[in-house]
Amino acid sequence: MKSEREELILKYIPLVKSIAYGIHKKLPSCVDLDDLVGYGIVGLVEAIDRLDTSKGSITYIKLRIKGAIYDYLRSLDFLSRSSRDREKKIKSAFEHLLSVYGREPTDEEVASYLGISLEDLYKELEKLSFSHFLSLDEIFSDGRSYEELFPSKEDQPEEEIIRKDIRDKVINAIRELDDREQLVLQLIFYEDLPLKAVADILGVSVARVSQIKMNALEKLREKLKSLVL
Repeated sequence: MKSEREELILKYIPLVKSIAYGIHKKLPSCVDLDDLVGYGIVGLVEAIDRLDTSKGSITYIKLRIKGAIYDYLRSLDFLSRSSRDREKKIKSAFEHLLSVYGREPTDEEVASYLGISLEDLYKELEKLSFSHFLSLDEIFSDGRSYEELFPSKEDQPEEEIIRKDIRDKVINAIRELDDREQLVLQLIFYEDLPLKAVADILGVSVARVSQIKMNALEKLREKLKSLVL
């Protein structure tokens, strides 16, 4: 007869696969989906063992699964300096065309200016979108981790106070973003929508959504630096 722990793990494995697949779609082909699933399962087991699953369990479990996968992806170090160079070129192209046309350029115009296909532009923006999210977690350096955001079964009162302080700072930092930035982050990171779908919802170009998202994440990085001070 399976234990309650085993039943929970089996229950949430489809969730792990779903999250891993969603992340994998945004990554270079060299990243193996099975590896993402494996690390996601590690995160699932850690969540079930360490977190109080009686308190909004699904939210904590999802974040811990994603956290474990992101930790693995950072270890691969496939996001090279050239990615940052391409990001600067795309941003520069968008701003140049904005000044030339006096309006936000379309994705087709940005792609044409860069001399690449529209499909390649979308692929590049998705990769850059994901790399920005990974880099945001660098604020949890010096021994910090995702788990500092979540209550543990073994937390002492003073530890819970520290965790609450970190969570409050994250929430407040997000609330200080403008409404469109908050909406873009919610649709991408909580609703798991691709950039193209978010662009359709907002009625803007994919390049514009990417710019809003990257600007929002840079603002969060600056606001959250105090977490490691």
